[in-house]
Amino acid sequence: MEEILKRVILENQEIIFAKTMVPRKYTIPETDNITVLTGIRRCGKTYILYEIARTLDPEQVLFLDFEDERLIALNSLNHYDIIIDCYKILYPNRQPVLFFDEIQNLKNWHFYLKRLHAAGYKIYVTGSNAHLISREIATYLKGRSLETNIFPFSFQEFLNLKNVTLQPKDAIINQPKILNQFDEYLQFGGFPEVIKVEEADKRAVAKNIYHLLFYKDLVSKFEKNDVLLKLIVNKIAENICKDFSITSLANKINAVFKTSVPTVTDYFHILPEPFLTANIYPYRDSFVQRESKRKTYLTDNSFIWLNRVSPDVSRLFENQVYNFLQRNHHEIFYYKTTNNLEVDFLVSDGETKKLIQASYSLENSDTRDREIRALLKAMDEQNLNTGYIYTYNLSEQIKTGNKTIVILPLWREMLIL
Repeated sequence: MEEILKRVILENQEIIFAKTMVPRKYTIPETDNITVLTGIRRCGKTYILYEIARTLDPEQVLFLDFEDERLIALNSLNHYDIIIDCYKILYPNRQPVLFFDEIQNLKNWHFYLKRLHAAGYKIYVTGSNAHLISREIATYLKGRSLETNIFPFSFQEFLNLKNVTLQPKDAIINQPKILNQFDEYLQFGGFPEVIKVEEADKRAVAKNIYHLLFYKDLVSKFEKNDVLLKLIVNKIAENICKDFSITSLANKINAVFKTSVPTVTDYFHILPEPFLTANIYPYRDSFVQRESKRKTYLTDNSFIWLNRVSPDVSRLFENQVYNFLQRNHHEIFYYKTTNNLEVDFLVSDGETKKLIQASYSLENSDTRDREIRALLKAMDEQNLNTGYIYTYNLSEQIKTGNKTIVILPLWREMLIL
């Protein structure tokens, strides 16, 4: 094991400093605590570790990826002192900075990190299991770690990866160029491996990522029936934009696959574990009212595209709006007015609230009236003077009394924030 570890340490130093990097738009806080990066597989967490490592002297970097099959044998050991010991054999007079990728694959990792932190090591780790990482951090590393969630590429990062350079004037005089890129991002999502390949290859690459998540992190890990799990994900993809109860979800699935509400509940609640889905709840004071219904979104639009025969653009658009808001706001809800009109999102940052509709197009007069009527009613109930509608490419302001509705193209907001 010693020789393998030394080889892995040296190989990773070479790999990291030979990479061509596309900078990510993330601020990783400076801290004396353990820096933890969490997020879905293949979203770029490893490359963010690379970016940090490249600010150091190569000999300082001790980088281990615990999905490297050569490191599986570590889990059979009683302790992991061999890791630092092997580094010290290579560099007797250096103190390493530790980078541990996919830490959840190392048995009892939280005890090891706690000991290393107490010994004064600077530590960066990534993980792809939401519940496992958060639970262990809360239980064993509370006060010793700082967690940052990493997402698939934003629209700005998508453009950077594709070497598309935009000037400020392009937003005015070159919109077709931007919209062409935005259409691709809207359909195929933000996984870097999908972005980099030609359109003909995007389905195969996206499917590989999805299958890794689906079979390794859900079916195999939780020993679930893959047919039932697929049906649940398919129904979620169909229900983007709609709130639902788990009972109603189970009833729909029962029409094609015999199951029960408790079983569907169990399956549904594991989907956020590998960051496949995220749920939002109605903005209510009552916990019971909040939890009875929810809206569920997929972490990347490619998953909608893969799980629907013909994904309609309104679902792709609302899912993209949610993922955009998730990057920029701490709390996200949807809002039902007292007369049961719906506003897609209420975002809350401390005392500041914002009501937002997501509507790909407002050309249909019924759609326009519905979105505006619901927004005005919600603004009145929440004592807000300004509301927002994100659209594909419409800019407009509507004034009604002392209230203003600002209609914005989503791509423009994505280029600003």
